[in-house]
Amino acid sequence: MSTAALTASLDEPVDLAGGIARRIMRTFRTQVEDWCDVCRQVTGWEERHLLDALTPEKLKMHAQILDELESIGRWLSLATQDNDFPDRAIAEIVKVTLQDLKDRRALWHGKLKPQERENILRDIFHES
Repeated sequence: MSTAALTASLDEPVDLAGGIARRIMRTFRTQVEDWCDVCRQVTGWEERHLLDALTPEKLKMHAQILDELESIGRWLSLATQDNDFPDRAIAEIVKVTLQDLKDRRALWHGKLKPQERENILRDIFHES
C-alpha cells in the first residue's frame, strides 16, 4: 500500500471502520444462514432415523447433534443479543432457531409420554 493511500485511509477512520463492519456483518449473516440450513436438516434426519426405528443409540446421536447445534447457536446468540448488534432480523432468526432446537430436545429427550410424543409428531409431520 502506498503512503498516499495509507494517509488517505487514516484521514477517514470512520469509512475504514465502516468497511470492516459491513464485511463482518456480511460474513456473519452467511454463517447464521449456514447454521440455520443445517438446523432445518435435522427434521429430515429425525424422519429417517427416529420416527420408525427409535433406538437408544439413535437418540444418543440425536442428542449429540442438538448439543453441537445449540452450542453454535449460543455463540451466535451472544453476538446478536448485544444492543449494538445492527441486524435485528438476523438476531430474531438466531433466537427462533435456537428455540426450535430446544423444543426438539424437549420432544425427543424430555419427559413426554410416548402417546403424547406420537400426537405431537403426527401434528408436525401431518401423519394420520
